[in-house]
Amino acid sequence: MITKQALLNEIEQLPEQQLIEVLQYVQNLSHIQKSMPTTPDQVADPLAEFIGAVEYGSLAAGLNDKLSVS
Repeated sequence: MITKQALLNEIEQLPEQQLIEVLQYVQNLSHIQKSMPTTPDQVADPLAEFIGAVEYGSLAAGLNDKLSVS
C-alpha cells in the first residue's frame, strides 16, 4: 500500500495534461496485462507459425532432389 500511496501523492501534484498521459499509460498497462496469457500452455511460441512455412514454398522447390544422393 505504500507504493500506491506514494503514487497517489505524486499524481496529486501533476498538471491536468500530465494526468491525461498518466491515465493513458495506466490504461495501456492494464490492456497489456489483460492480453497476456495467464498459464504457460497459453504462451505463444513466436516461431510456431513460421515452422514449415518454407516447406511448401519456392525456396524448398526441388530441395529433396538436391539432398538425396543416389
